Amino acid sequence: MSEQDMKDEHVNGADATGAPAASVPLGWAIGVAVIFAALYGWFLFAAASNLIALPALYSAQGFAEYIPWATLVAGVAVPLVAYLAALLLGRGRSLSARVVVFAAGLATTAAAALSLYVLG
Repeated sequence: MSEQDMKDEHVNGADATGAPAASVPLGWAIGVAVIFAALYGWFLFAAASNLIALPALYSAQGFAEYIPWATLVAGVAVPLVAYLAALLLGRGRSLSARVVVFAAGLATTAAAALSLYVLG
């Protein structure tokens, strides 16, 4: 096998015979997606709770005009967008690569949530 064939194998995900590399079993792929959905859901729950409770608190204190709507909506949107992006970017990759993509998205979500708390 030439060096170029090995490079093509690595890039294309196929072996020397041209057959595609073994795919990830569906159960494992779904399991990883569900586990990370729960982790992303924690951030989504916290952001949705803030979106529901904070405007009432601001209004009760007489600061209704200062409700940080953009920050509250962004807090809900970031976990959803990050999870969907990780789900799409992980398609067609090995199981370990999917876990790394989901973990990177989760780290991004955590960093964004902390930044939004500081801004809010």
